[in-house]
Amino acid sequence: MKFKKKKTIWHQKRLKDSYFKEAKNKGYRSRSALKLLDINKKFRILKKGQKVIDIGAYPGGWSQILSQQVYSKNVCNKIIGVDIKEIKPVQNIFFLKKDIFDKDFIDILQKTFSDKIDLVISDAAPSTTGNKFNDHIASLELCKKTFNVASNILKNGGSLILKIFQGQDINFFVNEIKKRFLKVNLYKPKSSKTESKEIFIIAKFFN
Repeated sequence: MKFKKKKTIWHQKRLKDSYFKEAKNKGYRSRSALKLLDINKKFRILKKGQKVIDIGAYPGGWSQILSQQVYSKNVCNKIIGVDIKEIKPVQNIFFLKKDIFDKDFIDILQKTFSDKIDLVISDAAPSTTGNKFNDHIASLELCKKTFNVASNILKNGGSLILKIFQGQDINFFVNEIKKRFLKVNLYKPKSSKTESKEIFIIAKFFN
Protein backbone atom coordinates (compact mmCIF):
# COMPACT_ATOMS: atom_id res chain seq x y z
CA MET A 1 0.00 0.00 0.00
CA LYS A 2 2.89 2.37 0.83
CA PHE A 3 4.39 1.86 -2.63
CA LYS A 4 1.03 2.50 -4.27
CA LYS A 5 0.56 5.67 -2.18
CA LYS A 6 4.04 6.98 -3.06
CA LYS A 7 3.38 6.24 -6.73
CA THR A 8 0.08 8.15 -6.56
CA ILE A 9 1.75 11.18 -4.91
CA TRP A 10 4.49 11.13 -7.58
CA HIS A 11 1.87 10.96 -10.31
CA GLN A 12 -0.06 13.90 -8.82
CA LYS A 13 3.11 16.03 -8.65
CA ARG A 14 3.85 15.13 -12.23
CA LEU A 15 0.43 16.26 -13.39
CA LYS A 16 0.93 19.58 -11.58
CA ASP A 17 4.27 20.13 -13.30
CA SER A 18 3.62 22.89 -15.85
CA TYR A 19 6.41 21.66 -18.11
CA PHE A 20 5.03 18.14 -18.06
CA LYS A 21 1.64 19.54 -19.06
CA GLU A 22 3.18 21.63 -21.82
CA ALA A 23 5.10 18.66 -23.22
CA LYS A 24 1.98 16.50 -23.14
CA ASN A 25 -0.14 19.18 -24.83
CA LYS A 26 2.43 19.53 -27.61
CA GLY A 27 2.56 15.78 -28.16
CA TYR A 28 6.08 15.21 -26.90
CA ARG A 29 6.90 11.90 -25.28
CA SER A 30 8.81 13.49 -22.41
CA ARG A 31 9.25 16.86 -20.70
CA SER A 32 12.94 16.61 -21.66
CA ALA A 33 11.95 17.62 -25.19
CA LEU A 34 11.43 21.12 -23.79
CA LYS A 35 14.99 21.07 -22.46
CA LEU A 36 16.37 20.57 -25.96
CA LEU A 37 14.17 23.36 -27.30
CA ASP A 38 15.41 25.64 -24.52
CA ILE A 39 19.06 24.74 -25.22
CA ASN A 40 18.61 25.36 -28.92
CA LYS A 41 16.89 28.69 -28.33
CA LYS A 42 19.92 29.89 -26.37
CA PHE A 43 22.77 28.28 -28.35
CA ARG A 44 21.33 27.86 -31.88
CA ILE A 45 22.74 24.40 -32.54
CA LEU A 46 19.99 22.57 -34.46
CA LYS A 47 19.95 23.14 -38.23
CA LYS A 48 18.13 21.56 -41.13
CA GLY A 49 20.10 18.86 -42.89
CA GLN A 50 22.42 17.93 -40.02
CA LYS A 51 23.50 14.35 -39.49
CA VAL A 52 22.89 13.55 -35.83
CA ILE A 53 23.24 10.82 -33.20
CA ASP A 54 20.82 10.97 -30.26
CA ILE A 55 22.32 8.86 -27.44
CA GLY A 56 20.02 7.69 -24.67
CA ALA A 57 17.10 8.44 -26.95
CA TYR A 58 14.35 6.61 -25.01
CA PRO A 59 11.44 7.40 -24.96
CA GLY A 60 12.02 9.58 -28.04
CA GLY A 61 11.33 13.15 -26.93
CA TRP A 62 14.60 14.56 -28.25
CA SER A 63 14.24 12.52 -31.43
CA GLN A 64 10.85 14.14 -32.02
CA ILE A 65 12.54 17.56 -31.93
CA LEU A 66 15.22 16.36 -34.35
CA SER A 67 12.55 15.06 -36.72
CA GLN A 68 10.79 18.43 -36.67
CA GLN A 69 13.72 20.82 -36.73
CA VAL A 70 16.68 18.95 -38.25
CA TYR A 71 15.44 16.38 -40.75
CA SER A 72 15.27 17.69 -44.32
CA LYS A 73 13.34 16.00 -47.12
CA ASN A 74 15.68 17.61 -49.63
CA VAL A 75 18.82 16.29 -47.97
CA CYS A 76 17.42 13.05 -46.46
CA ASN A 77 19.99 13.41 -43.70
CA LYS A 78 20.53 10.49 -41.35
CA ILE A 79 19.40 10.89 -37.76
CA ILE A 80 20.01 7.93 -35.46
CA GLY A 81 18.60 7.42 -31.97
CA VAL A 82 20.45 4.97 -29.74
CA ASP A 83 19.28 3.29 -26.55
CA ILE A 84 19.36 -0.05 -24.77
CA LYS A 85 15.55 0.07 -24.66
CA GLU A 86 13.10 -0.41 -27.48
CA ILE A 87 11.70 2.91 -28.76
CA LYS A 88 8.43 3.42 -30.57
CA PRO A 89 8.99 4.74 -34.10
CA VAL A 90 9.48 8.46 -34.74
CA GLN A 91 9.12 9.72 -38.29
CA ASN A 92 12.45 10.32 -40.07
CA ILE A 93 14.48 8.74 -37.24
CA PHE A 94 16.29 5.41 -37.37
CA PHE A 95 16.52 3.74 -33.96
CA LEU A 96 19.37 1.45 -32.98
CA LYS A 97 18.99 -0.76 -29.90
CA LYS A 98 22.56 -0.79 -28.67
CA ASP A 99 24.77 -0.18 -25.64
CA ILE A 100 27.31 2.56 -26.38
CA PHE A 101 29.83 0.69 -24.21
CA ASP A 102 29.84 -2.23 -26.69
CA LYS A 103 33.24 -2.56 -28.36
CA ASP A 104 31.78 -2.44 -31.86
CA PHE A 105 29.58 0.63 -31.30
CA ILE A 106 31.85 3.22 -32.94
CA ASP A 107 32.56 0.85 -35.84
CA ILE A 108 28.82 0.46 -36.45
CA LEU A 109 28.36 4.24 -36.50
CA GLN A 110 31.26 4.75 -38.89
CA LYS A 111 29.77 2.18 -41.24
CA THR A 112 26.29 3.69 -40.94
CA PHE A 113 27.48 7.20 -41.78
CA SER A 114 29.55 7.51 -44.95
CA ASP A 115 31.50 10.41 -43.43
CA LYS A 116 31.74 12.49 -40.26
CA ILE A 117 28.59 13.92 -38.69
CA ASP A 118 27.42 17.33 -37.46
CA LEU A 119 26.04 16.73 -33.99
CA VAL A 120 26.02 14.32 -31.06
CA ILE A 121 23.38 14.84 -28.37
CA SER A 122 22.82 12.90 -25.17
CA ASP A 123 20.14 13.12 -22.53
CA ALA A 124 21.29 9.74 -21.21
CA ALA A 125 21.55 9.12 -17.48
CA PRO A 126 22.59 6.08 -15.43
CA SER A 127 20.19 4.35 -13.07
CA THR A 128 20.27 6.51 -9.95
CA THR A 129 20.91 5.12 -6.47
CA GLY A 130 20.13 8.16 -4.33
CA ASN A 131 23.80 8.47 -3.42
CA LYS A 132 24.88 11.75 -5.00
CA PHE A 133 28.56 10.81 -5.22
CA ASN A 134 27.93 7.40 -6.79
CA ASP A 135 25.37 8.85 -9.20
CA HIS A 136 27.83 11.56 -10.25
CA ILE A 137 30.58 9.00 -10.92
CA ALA A 138 28.22 6.80 -12.94
CA SER A 139 27.07 9.83 -14.93
CA LEU A 140 30.67 10.88 -15.49
CA GLU A 141 31.59 7.47 -16.91
CA LEU A 142 28.63 7.61 -19.28
CA CYS A 143 29.61 11.11 -20.38
CA LYS A 144 33.25 10.13 -20.92
CA LYS A 145 32.11 7.35 -23.24
CA THR A 146 29.79 9.69 -25.12
CA PHE A 147 32.62 12.20 -25.47
CA ASN A 148 34.80 9.44 -26.86
CA VAL A 149 32.11 8.55 -29.38
CA ALA A 150 31.76 12.20 -30.39
CA SER A 151 35.54 12.55 -30.78
CA ASN A 152 35.54 9.66 -33.27
CA ILE A 153 32.49 10.60 -35.30
CA LEU A 154 32.16 14.42 -35.34
CA LYS A 155 33.42 16.49 -38.25
CA ASN A 156 35.43 19.66 -37.76
CA GLY A 157 33.06 22.37 -36.54
CA GLY A 158 30.61 19.83 -35.11
CA SER A 159 28.75 20.17 -31.82
CA LEU A 160 27.98 18.17 -28.68
CA ILE A 161 25.12 18.44 -26.18
CA LEU A 162 25.73 16.30 -23.12
CA LYS A 163 23.85 15.85 -19.85
CA ILE A 164 25.88 15.24 -16.69
CA PHE A 165 25.13 15.09 -12.96
CA GLN A 166 26.99 17.79 -11.08
CA GLY A 167 29.81 16.76 -8.75
CA GLN A 168 33.42 17.33 -7.77
CA ASP A 169 34.92 15.95 -10.99
CA ILE A 170 32.85 17.97 -13.45
CA ASN A 171 35.40 20.79 -13.87
CA PHE A 172 38.16 18.37 -14.84
CA PHE A 173 35.89 16.73 -17.40
CA VAL A 174 34.79 20.08 -18.85
CA ASN A 175 38.45 21.06 -19.24
CA GLU A 176 39.02 17.87 -21.25
CA ILE A 177 36.16 18.82 -23.55
CA LYS A 178 37.61 22.30 -23.96
CA LYS A 179 40.71 20.73 -25.50
CA ARG A 180 38.61 19.55 -28.47
CA PHE A 181 35.95 22.28 -28.75
CA LEU A 182 36.49 26.01 -29.20
CA LYS A 183 33.40 27.03 -27.22
CA VAL A 184 32.06 25.20 -24.16
CA ASN A 185 29.23 26.27 -21.84
CA LEU A 186 27.37 24.77 -18.88
CA TYR A 187 23.62 25.33 -18.92
CA LYS A 188 20.62 24.26 -16.86
CA PRO A 189 17.40 24.50 -18.88
CA LYS A 190 14.39 26.20 -17.30
CA SER A 191 12.40 22.96 -17.54
CA SER A 192 14.95 21.02 -15.45
CA LYS A 193 13.54 20.29 -12.02
CA THR A 194 14.92 22.60 -9.32
CA GLU A 195 16.07 19.68 -7.18
CA SER A 196 17.76 17.93 -10.10
CA LYS A 197 21.57 17.77 -10.18
CA GLU A 198 21.60 17.59 -13.96
CA ILE A 199 23.35 20.19 -16.06
CA PHE A 200 24.13 20.26 -19.77
CA ILE A 201 27.49 20.73 -21.43
CA ILE A 202 27.08 22.62 -24.69
CA ALA A 203 30.20 22.28 -26.83
CA LYS A 204 30.56 23.90 -30.26
CA PHE A 205 33.21 23.97 -33.01
CA PHE A 206 34.91 20.59 -32.68
CA ASN A 207 38.52 20.58 -33.86
